[in-house]
Amino acid sequence: MDFDVSKLSEIFRIPEGHYTIEHLQHGHINKTFRVIENGTPRFILQKINTGVFNNPDSLMANYQLVTSSLNASFRSGDFRIKTPEIIQTQDGSLYYTDNQINYWRLITYIEGIEFDKVRRDDHTAYEGGLAFGSFLSGVSGIDPALLYVILPDFHSLQKRYSDFLNAMESNPANRASLISQEIEFVKSRNRSMQIIPDLIAKGEIPLRVVHNDTKLSNVIFSHEGKAVGVIDLDTVMPGSALFDFGDAIRSCANSACEDEPDLTKVMFEIGFFKAFSKGFAHSAKGILNKTEINHLPESALLLTYIIGIRFLTDYLNGDVYYHTQYAEHNLVRARVQFSLLSQMESQLNEMHLIINQLVDNLSEV
Repeated sequence: MDFDVSKLSEIFRIPEGHYTIEHLQHGHINKTFRVIENGTPRFILQKINTGVFNNPDSLMANYQLVTSSLNASFRSGDFRIKTPEIIQTQDGSLYYTDNQINYWRLITYIEGIEFDKVRRDDHTAYEGGLAFGSFLSGVSGIDPALLYVILPDFHSLQKRYSDFLNAMESNPANRASLISQEIEFVKSRNRSMQIIPDLIAKGEIPLRVVHNDTKLSNVIFSHEGKAVGVIDLDTVMPGSALFDFGDAIRSCANSACEDEPDLTKVMFEIGFFKAFSKGFAHSAKGILNKTEINHLPESALLLTYIIGIRFLTDYLNGDVYYHTQYAEHNLVRARVQFSLLSQMESQLNEMHLIINQLVDNLSEV
């Protein structure tokens, strides 16, 4: 830890106090710390990973635009989900730069409990769907052109597949020969995954302001199990609503952890798909067009495939992007995604039936 917590109130616009810091282990990119005063969490302090987010000014401008809009709606009673607010430095900056040229930001703490500490059931999945659907609706009034593209081609299948092929051919970590089965899996499905990217390119699926990282671990729940907050907004930028839906499904409908080495524990839970879809459709129904709704199931397959490719590519490159705890960590992550994808493929028709029924029910309300 290279931040002097005793100077926290000298740097940021917060009351003086005796603060301590607790390192939070979750998250692949930034280093995140909970700021505690007298045993009570007060703020979240983050060291921005400039290796990933190389333009902190653009990153924080997006963050400020989105959170100020959403939290204004929350205070007026028009929006039920909280998002963290930026606490400015004493000189009015959105972040602090220390003498080692590290970038730090302080944001408000949303009281509640995280996904891994709530009961994992259909109700939680439903609330997660409500949260991310509400987020999508809440930012729908923001012109996507006003946001900076922080990570170009973030959910671009073309880019991710090209990166994978380059990593496989250059083989910098000499690992390609160890994963011939996984390489063939990726290659065999690339063509079938082009449906949604083609519709986006044609303009049939519109560009929206979207979260882009809708794991249920980015939802804060109340002790009663209600979704009360959405966090981790660094990837909020122009994209497709299907990115948000698909990424959430690959997260919440997986029975196992993202890095579960025993693939027999990895199951696609269709009940969770149904519950999340119900919440998402209820809160986002007013903005989604017919093409988006019709391709919600395919988006789950697409995002699972893309995330699996990203893990596998990082494994081939020698683990340069995601934090890893052991040599095969990214490979294990990729295998989990590919196992999940295979099960989604076998239940795609049932997923479509669920979406169709939800749409019919909502139209009768």
